[in-house]
Amino acid sequence: MPETFLILLAGGVMLAAALSDPKQVTLHWLRLAGIIALCVGALGVFFHVQRDAGETLSLFYRRVQTGLMAATLVAVLGQLAFVQVAWRRTQRLFAAAAFVLAVMAGANVLHGLMSPAGVAVRFPPKAFSVALQTWSCAGVAAMGGLALMDMLLGHAYLTAAKMTIAPFRRLNLALAVALALRAVVGIGGVLWLNRVRPIEMLWGIYGLYILTRWLVGLGVAAVFVYMAHDCIRRRSTQSATGILYVAGLLTFIG
Repeated sequence: MPETFLILLAGGVMLAAALSDPKQVTLHWLRLAGIIALCVGALGVFFHVQRDAGETLSLFYRRVQTGLMAATLVAVLGQLAFVQVAWRRTQRLFAAAAFVLAVMAGANVLHGLMSPAGVAVRFPPKAFSVALQTWSCAGVAAMGGLALMDMLLGHAYLTAAKMTIAPFRRLNLALAVALALRAVVGIGGVLWLNRVRPIEMLWGIYGLYILTRWLVGLGVAAVFVYMAHDCIRRRSTQSATGILYVAGLLTFIG
C-alpha cells in the first residue's frame, strides 16, 4: 500500500536527521529533511484517508492508524519548527520521535497485537510476528530515508564549504549498517521461517520478487554503498553523490 511506504519513508528521512550530529551539518540540510518528510508523510495520510475504511482495518484500528500517522506529521512539524530557530538538539529529539511513530504506523502494531490469533498465525507466535513486522518496517524506513538523505548530504557540500567530511562518512556508515542488518535478518528470516513452516510454492510464486529484493535491493546496492564509502574516504564528495544516486535507486527498487 502506498501510504505505508510513504509514512515509512518520512520516518526514514527523520532518522537521517536524528543520526547526524546537528552541529556538523547545515541547517539547510536539516530543513530539507523536514520538508521532504512532511511532504511524503502528508501524501501518505492522503492515500490512507482515501482508502475504503472497511478494506483492511476496522473503524477503531483505522482511527488508531490515522492518529499515529498524524502524530508522525506533528513530530515532523516540530522538527521543522526548531530547525527554523536553530535549536539543533531539540529538533533531533523530534526527528527521532517521528521515526518511532512512523514505524509504529507502518507496522500497525496495535492491530497486530489485538487481532485474534487464528490457525494461520499459531506459528510464529503473535508477539514474534509483530516484532518481526515492526523490525521489517524499521528496516524499510531506515534504508529508504538514509539512502535519500545521504545522497542529498553529498549535494550540500557544493555550497557548504565549511562542513567537514565527518557527517557524510557517518551517514554513509549508518546506511551500510542498515543494509547489512537487513540482509542478515531478511535473508536469514525468510529461509528459517520457510524451513519451520514451509510455504507451498514459495519460490515458484514469489521467487522473482524475493531474488530481485535480495540481489538488486541488497547485494548490488551494497557494492555501490562501498564505492561511495571509498570516494568519501578520498574526500571526493561529488563522485560519492553520483554513486549514491544509483544506490538509492536500487534501494527503492528492492
